[in-house]
Amino acid sequence: MKKIVCDLCGESDFVKLSGMFECQVCGAKYTIEEARGMFVEVPDEPNGKKTTQNVEAPANESYEDETPVAVPKGPTIVRKVVVGKPAGQTHDSQAAKRIISQVKKPGEQEAQEKAGKPGQSAPVKKVVVMRPTPTKPQAAAPKKVQPTQKQPDLTNTVGVGTAQMIENLFILSQNAFDSENYVDAENYANRVIELDATNSDAWIMKGNCAGKQTTPTNFRFKECINCWNTALQNSSETDFEDYQFTVRQNVMDTMVAYVLRASAEFRRNPSDENFAKVKETVDVVDPIIRQANQTFGVDIVAYEDKLASNVSAVVTAVSKKGIQDFGKKAETQTDAAYAKFVATQDACINAWDYLMDIAKKHGTVTAILSNIVKMHEAIIRNCGHKVSGTKIKESVKCSMSEQNIRLEKIGQAKKKLDDKFVDIRKRDRVDQKLKNEAYWETHQEEKQKLLEERDRLDHEIFELENSKLKMQELNDLKKLESEAIRLQVLKDNPTLSNKERAQHMDELTKVRKQIVTKKRELASRLNPIEDKIEKYKKKLYNINKELNMNR
Repeated sequence: MKKIVCDLCGESDFVKLSGMFECQVCGAKYTIEEARGMFVEVPDEPNGKKTTQNVEAPANESYEDETPVAVPKGPTIVRKVVVGKPAGQTHDSQAAKRIISQVKKPGEQEAQEKAGKPGQSAPVKKVVVMRPTPTKPQAAAPKKVQPTQKQPDLTNTVGVGTAQMIENLFILSQNAFDSENYVDAENYANRVIELDATNSDAWIMKGNCAGKQTTPTNFRFKECINCWNTALQNSSETDFEDYQFTVRQNVMDTMVAYVLRASAEFRRNPSDENFAKVKETVDVVDPIIRQANQTFGVDIVAYEDKLASNVSAVVTAVSKKGIQDFGKKAETQTDAAYAKFVATQDACINAWDYLMDIAKKHGTVTAILSNIVKMHEAIIRNCGHKVSGTKIKESVKCSMSEQNIRLEKIGQAKKKLDDKFVDIRKRDRVDQKLKNEAYWETHQEEKQKLLEERDRLDHEIFELENSKLKMQELNDLKKLESEAIRLQVLKDNPTLSNKERAQHMDELTKVRKQIVTKKRELASRLNPIEDKIEKYKKKLYNINKELNMNR
């Protein structure tokens, strides 16, 4: 007898729905053509029961679309793909592998039952995500039916019989999420949670899907917060920081994506009224992000700057399209085209002015200001044209009073930039001070050693400088240098006779020779001291740099 056998879970419980065969165990769906190639021969058993046996492909055949589950090093799938699908991503089941890392594989238990020895394990059959093009199967030997095993208790732990199912369901959930099928992705995540309510990856996936499906009429952000919080509560101590980082990124990316969806109407028809919808969405999200700050420690400054940067990119794209529509030739730059160009750029300028208040970092604020200045100057520089006889002449243009107004707005934007820079510098200094204090609070022993070393070096430098002052030769040298200065003044005095000045010159020459001789004598004693002082000062500089370094 022939039956359809699921590639993912090996079960044959199928229901045909809407022209698709759906596995009732793992939820995998197959087309009619795929199902035809999944029939396998099931021999009858003496007791009247039948079992199924998967037919393996011949050893000399391979399929390009058969992709075994890979377990790469690094973060889990959810941490790699938390909100969007990056280009060129390949299949990854690291999260699912970690879910069942503490659970014995079904193949291990089967091997133990056959061998009767604990600790011995058989290789687990790898999960195939995509079914290859069906070929004519080879006859398979009947497989002896194993005695029915008692279903494990799933009250507190994940049973051996459900481990593979959880892995398959999570793979299906991730694939659906990557395909932007968020409804199915959430359904698969829910089925994982039904089997294991402490599965952190499934809770994060559920929160991500809820965020992607949030609309003004179906507001699910509080549900997202609850799902992500549950994921953190169920994570182990070793994985907690990784999950916390993932959740913080998910919060920011999900909120920013929701605001960007609200800018769709502004992209189609740029106007102040349509951008007002973006402002309203920002106000709606604000209390949610502040709740996330209290719950997960989300950096509000980083979120606001990321929001301003992403929305500014949308506005910039709208502005560039307006420039392209206006064109470069006078034939296309009619009065109507110029009026539309001005209206589009003014809407973008007002949007940028709003985003300057939200932006929190130097680079974002500077880029927005550059756009504002560029667009005001473009409006002043361009004009409309009309046909006059056989020529095209300038028609509507920015009047002198309008030019002055725009120049004044440019000045206001630059003033806002200067004020923002002052605020940013103040905030950065305060934040950095707090970070440094927090660092040294947890590194008291290291700080104490540095302070003791600094005090020791200060004392050494003081002693060396004092030893120099006590050297009689050095005092004699200073007296000779003072005498040389006095004789130099007398030599250059015009009130003295030439004979007197010549006499002072001879005395000055003798003193200078004595200074050179004295310096040579002192060099052998002073140079080692000076070298030590210089060495200690360099160490002192490095210690102060370490104590005041930005953490």
